[in-house]
Amino acid sequence: MSSYKDTAQDILRAIGGSQNIIETNHCATRLRLKVSDPQKINDDKIKAISGVAGTVLAGNNYQIVIGTDVGNVYNAFIKLLDGKQTASGKQPKEKLTLKGIGRSMIDFVSGTFVPILAVLVAAGLISAVLNIGTNFFGLNPKSGTYTVLNAIYEAGFYFLPIYVGFSAAKRLGLNSFLGAMMGAFLTYNAINSAKGLDFLGIAVPSIQYDTSIIPVLLAVLFMKLLDIGLQKIIPKEIKFFIIPLVEMIITAPVTLLWLGPLGFQIGTLIVSVLTFLNQYLGWVSVGIMAAITPLLVMTGTNQALFPICIAAVAASGYDGFVLPGMLAANVAVGGATLGVAAYTHDIKKRELALSSGITGVVGITEPAIFGILINNKIAFFSTIVSAGVSGLLAGLMQVKEYAIVSPGIAALPAFMHANNGKMDNNFYAALSILIISVVLSFGLTFFFGKKSQAKKESIIDNNIYSPVDGTVEQLSKVNDEVFSKGLVGDGIAIVPINRSVYSPISGNVTMVAPTKHAIGLKMVDGTELLLHLGLDTVELKGLPFQVKVKEGDSVERGQLLVDVNLDMIKKEKKDTVILLILTQPDKILSDKKFGKTKAKTVIGKEATFNKNN
Repeated sequence: MSSYKDTAQDILRAIGGSQNIIETNHCATRLRLKVSDPQKINDDKIKAISGVAGTVLAGNNYQIVIGTDVGNVYNAFIKLLDGKQTASGKQPKEKLTLKGIGRSMIDFVSGTFVPILAVLVAAGLISAVLNIGTNFFGLNPKSGTYTVLNAIYEAGFYFLPIYVGFSAAKRLGLNSFLGAMMGAFLTYNAINSAKGLDFLGIAVPSIQYDTSIIPVLLAVLFMKLLDIGLQKIIPKEIKFFIIPLVEMIITAPVTLLWLGPLGFQIGTLIVSVLTFLNQYLGWVSVGIMAAITPLLVMTGTNQALFPICIAAVAASGYDGFVLPGMLAANVAVGGATLGVAAYTHDIKKRELALSSGITGVVGITEPAIFGILINNKIAFFSTIVSAGVSGLLAGLMQVKEYAIVSPGIAALPAFMHANNGKMDNNFYAALSILIISVVLSFGLTFFFGKKSQAKKESIIDNNIYSPVDGTVEQLSKVNDEVFSKGLVGDGIAIVPINRSVYSPISGNVTMVAPTKHAIGLKMVDGTELLLHLGLDTVELKGLPFQVKVKEGDSVERGQLLVDVNLDMIKKEKKDTVILLILTQPDKILSDKKFGKTKAKTVIGKEATFNKNN
């Protein structure tokens, strides 16, 4: 696998260079870039980079799905931009459309909350630890241990407006500390839930700001509008101290008097809508959420649901809609991907499916969705069906998550809840949903995927195609007894007349010799081939060969494998003959066609040797 620096460099080149980048960020699994000109992006080249599972382009926002290593790639990428999250790219002018506005809103909300998820995860799981400790291990709520752990939990959620303010301001290109200051202002004791307060004689509504995040979002958005105007009219000599003063002295009262109450009402409305859905759609709503979650992940809009979860937990102490649905969906993604790993013959795909399937069951699904499911209809639809069915069951069993953590095996403690020192059935219900969803999605994918694969294999082209232009000769004529006597296997020899060597079959690359003089291939049905490039060319230490593939790659018949410098080989007085060998003892090359040949034309058929014939 390439280093993080190599991956970052490859991405930067394929993205159009630093001059095409406006902004750089990342979430749990994706490198998120805002670019000046999407036309400059070489999407195919980026998808081919080792470690990249997939890409998503929405307007000028480009997401590269990497997986849990994204933080390391991001750090290497930022170093290439001289440590700046904002590069030299020019901000494009976009037409004002409803679609564009909607996309910008989703991007703003997602971009604000993704960096905060670590805080929510830590605080949420600490809450679960406290719940388990007090109810099952006798942890005294008055002890110092409880006080310290509870302080961590409270700090995560009580000061959430501060984290949101910081992140939102950073997302909008404002001074992020002014955003944090606005959040701190709203949670300050004299402001938070204050009664009888007025400003310039105008009564200030009493709002509990520590449990609401929308007010601070509106405040930062308003501050951005102010900043745009102030940057134009304030002389640069006094901007440093005038702009922060004016922005805070105007935004703070406007938020207290109007934006804060508006944000609080929006939050209340969101909770009311969720309550309505659960009341009138009931368990069906959880099933719908589960079924559409993989689609939301594909578009990146799943991150925009976290404010809804926060509002639900703040109002009732749990979420019984979004997060239980995501539990069913996340583990279904992991199960389906593991199903692909179980039946595929593709070595590279199996490795990717195994690793991304495990992370999917844990709760991180982007590598599985973009690396496997998006290219596998059977696995994708198996996921949606399994997620929907499991989500319906979660709704029927009224599963609740008591902390805001991306649902999966790692988040199971967040489903623990106790009454009178005894754990209720919620945890066991969540565990049941997890098992059912994984098993169902794995089973559907494995059954139908293997059946489809077997059908494809039954109509496999067993023809072997010439890898190069030249003359096909008997293997017995080769000036090397190991090959001429068939000790390696049956096959043919081709005297090449040009440099390009193509794959004679569709399958996988099983081996590339360190000296590049030999390449191993495997057909879908398991037949193994060896392409040996010249005789005694191992002594040339790879210099004449420019190999275009690597071990584990999938290749199609006729795909360029190697560029061979025939003149260099001849200059070193080595034989340029190319050998195509079926290396398994029970395999032979039948119907051989000798004489002049063109690359990509049939020169024989793979067949199984029968001793009884």
